Amino acid sequence: MMTKIPSSGKGLSSRSGSCGGLAAYLEKEQLGQWFGQKLENVAGYQVVAEIDANKRNLGITDDKYYQIVLAPSKAELAHIGADVESLKAFTRSAMEQYAQNFGKGIESKDLVWYAKIEHSRSYDYTDRSVQLGEQAKGSLKLGDQTHIHVIVSRTENLREYKQGLAEGLHQRKNPYHLSPLTNHKGTTKGVVLGGFERNGFSQRVEQCFDKGFGYERSLTESFRYLHGMKYGDEGLKLELQQAATLERSQQREQARSLALATQQRQAELQAGLGQAYGQRDSRALSQALEQAEQIRQQQALERQREEAHKIELERTQRIQQEQRLEHGMRHQRDQGLGL
Repeated sequence: MMTKIPSSGKGLSSRSGSCGGLAAYLEKEQLGQWFGQKLENVAGYQVVAEIDANKRNLGITDDKYYQIVLAPSKAELAHIGADVESLKAFTRSAMEQYAQNFGKGIESKDLVWYAKIEHSRSYDYTDRSVQLGEQAKGSLKLGDQTHIHVIVSRTENLREYKQGLAEGLHQRKNPYHLSPLTNHKGTTKGVVLGGFERNGFSQRVEQCFDKGFGYERSLTESFRYLHGMKYGDEGLKLELQQAATLERSQQREQARSLALATQQRQAELQAGLGQAYGQRDSRALSQALEQAEQIRQQQALERQREEAHKIELERTQRIQQEQRLEHGMRHQRDQGLGL
């Protein structure tokens, strides 16, 4: 699961103005089909109108909106069958976590946000394969690339703010201004209270998916592992590598046990089929055929999961290889400078 809050990119060069540029860019696959906390099939012009109008007490150069990208891995997408309704439910759960992560006691209903699901992605200059000349910038990435873009207003939902003020639910003179790019993290003293812990948000989004869809996440595809292997010290990296090796060993053992159990069940089923056919027992034959189909579906699902996990493992190994390459290049540069 990749959870990203970009500070630059398509449509983000003018966050101090209208979100129209970003919304227009995100219409590239299909027009409309935006969704929010409760609304469905929202048109792009409505998204822009609502987010642009939801602002108060912000300067000309202040950010007015932000973008969030939620990109499930191929394994995660395979787990839910890339189901659109499941992805919408996941996005709504993730935005609840986004609101809570500011530490101000607000919920998703206190935000103004809209999201859009896209199904393709292309390589850009940030991809290592483009930097190494292995892929051309702008070429489409293979496989299931389904992901979600969210545009969220910086100002809390003014309608909810005014209603809460009128009902005596709060006495705040001004609505909250909510920036996920702030450097404050759980601040309890000073002018700015609360903050936004981006790493914590990424982990909670991951947990939303796991809990919502019963996904059994391996260590090597967790935020904790990927972030630790990229930014952690040598002690943490060694600890994570050892834990990953142990987990892979346990997974192989579980796979062998499952394969043996499946073979035994198939043998018993074949014997049952032969007996039912010999006795012309249509009911028993029907039950045996139904069980055979269940086994076939289970095997297909297991193969799909194994392939998805294989892809994730290759991705992790590629990240580690890139890190070693970058470390080696940095070491050579330092030596060249006499450091």
